[in-house]
This record gives sequence, C-alpha cells and structure tokens, in this order.
Amino acid sequence: MSEFFQSELVINSMKELAEMQQDLIQQVLYVSYMTKEQKQEHLQLMKDFLEKQKNLFFRMSLSDDPEAQDVKEQIMKNAQMFGVMKDANTEDFFNALEKTIEGLAKMLDI
Repeated sequence: MSEFFQSELVINSMKELAEMQQDLIQQVLYVSYMTKEQKQEHLQLMKDFLEKQKNLFFRMSLSDDPEAQDVKEQIMKNAQMFGVMKDANTEDFFNALEKTIEGLAKMLDI
C-alpha cells in the first residue's frame, strides 16, 4: 500500500467516510417515514459526507503518490457513469453532487 493510504489522517478519514456511508445507506430506507427534523438531519449527514469526500479528494489531488492518483482517476471515471461529463473537473463534479442534495431537500420539502 502506498504512503498516501498509510497516512493516519487518510486512514481515519476513510474510516469515518465508510461509517457515514453505512449510516446513509441504512437511513435511506426510512426517509419516507422520517419527521421533518429527521430528514433535515439526514440531509445534513449527506452534506457532511460530501464535504469529507471533497477533502479526501483534494488531498489525493495534491499528492504525487501514484496510487492516490490512480484512485482519483478511477473516481472520475466512475462519475462519468452517473452523468458527469468526461472533461469535467473535480469542482464541476462536486458542484453537481451539491446540487443533487439541494434538489433532494426541495423534493423532501425541507
């Protein structure tokens, strides 16, 4: 494993992201039964998750570690499957995700 992914900061960040992702997956099944306050908390968790993803992605972008660069490239390739343009930059990618969350907030009427 590369130096980048052996960093305690990166390891802790990835663990936290995995826990948040698991919480989001479990919660999504119950969104239609949530109170307005619970929906707001769920959306806040989504926003926090996205912000942590941005931070980790930014760290990968700054790293010259080949494995970090490979992971970054794979993330962008995967994003294309979800409609992100091939030549989009990371700012476009994360802006699109933020807009999706804002759209969910409107859809959930909160």
